[in-house]
Amino acid sequence: MSFLGFSQDFAAGFAHYAPAVLQIVFINLLLGGDNAIAIALACRSLPPQQRRAGVWIGTSLGIVLRFAMVYAIGYLLAVPYMHVVAGLLLAWIGMQLLRDDGASHAESDEAPAAKALWRVVALILFADFAMSLDNGLATAAVAETLPAESRVAVVLAGLAVGAPAIALGSAVMLRVIERFPLVIWLGSALLGWIAADMLLADPHVAQVLRDVADAIGDGAGNEWLVRVLVCVAMAALVLFVPFMQRVGLRGWRAG
Repeated sequence: MSFLGFSQDFAAGFAHYAPAVLQIVFINLLLGGDNAIAIALACRSLPPQQRRAGVWIGTSLGIVLRFAMVYAIGYLLAVPYMHVVAGLLLAWIGMQLLRDDGASHAESDEAPAAKALWRVVALILFADFAMSLDNGLATAAVAETLPAESRVAVVLAGLAVGAPAIALGSAVMLRVIERFPLVIWLGSALLGWIAADMLLADPHVAQVLRDVADAIGDGAGNEWLVRVLVCVAMAALVLFVPFMQRVGLRGWRAG
């Protein structure tokens, strides 16, 4: 095959699959903002020289995880209460990210630097799993429209192209956290809100929500109100538990 023929085939193939790649990139950028926040919150506990490594390792392994979830999403969503498990896992991660700074530094002094890095990467992967159900479902819908022989390559290309943007967003968030530590609490509260949203996405929990709204009256309006109250309560719980741990630890040290 001549170089000209190869170029024409490549251009035709690129033009054919580019819309699907762009759709996958857009989905992961649109739904990946919370992933970037979680990565930044997890990596801020690392020494400055390890933060970039934590961001890129977490982002890269997150691509592999989301790629696997695209093809396992049907099985995952068939597991009863999967959204509940993901929501509770994300709420737990939000609490872990707000652990007492003094205790965290004490642990990092005792543990090897590599151990601290991989602990952060594990947290990022847990958060990625919890928050990637929606990403996986939307990406799988795009993948189903593609020919079987090109599906893997196109999905992987879309996820890989969107990865630098998530890593860049995490790096920017790390800078913001360094200047404004309050953002740590706001980010963890956001994870709590997203965790509640996941809980409410479970069909069984959603049915309970509708029953409560109907019992109050004015179903649709009250369902929205109850949903917001549940999200606010979960966000407050994610903040309250670490705050009380800090208060208790300080009281113990003072005593």
